[in-house]
Order: sequence, then structure tokens, then C-alpha cells
Amino acid sequence: MFHVPIRSRFANAILGVLGVVYFLSASATLIYYVVSNWGANSLIDRALQGALLGAAIAGLLFVAVAAGNLGFTRRPPSPTKSPTSPEHRTAAAAGS
Repeated sequence: MFHVPIRSRFANAILGVLGVVYFLSASATLIYYVVSNWGANSLIDRALQGALLGAAIAGLLFVAVAAGNLGFTRRPPSPTKSPTSPEHRTAAAAGS
């Protein structure tokens, strides 16, 4: 995804929390807005709903960037530690 170089773990945690807050508040407001104006939407209402949808997506992006910087994302396995490597076979044999 995106890599934004934020070196502070605290700042990344704050970015993740803000992303969750943005996503939840924008989603809840969008759902309420759509339900309360059902069938009576004008062009301005559609634009505001699009802006709320954009804010919800931005919140998800904030969470994704924070998760990537904090190391919560799944990375592909290292090519030096393949499942067929001798270390992996020895560890599996010792565990059974």
C-alpha cells in the first residue's frame, strides 16, 4: 500500500486512532444522512454524501498506513526461510 515515513510509534498509533474515528464518524453520518433523506436527494445532497464517503475511505487509508508503519501488516515470507528449508523441516520434526 502506501508507505509514509513516520518514525514515532506514538504518532503512528495516533494516526491509526484518528483513522478509526474518521471512518466510524463518517460512516455513521453517511448512513444517517442516506436514511433520513431517502428519495429526496438533490445534487448538493449527493455531493455531501460523496464527501462523507471520501472521508470514510480516508480513515481506512490512515489505518492502513499506521498498520504498515507499526508492522501489523502481513509481509511475504523471506526467501531464505522457505517451508522446504532444512531448519523448517527440523523444527517441524521436533514438534511432532
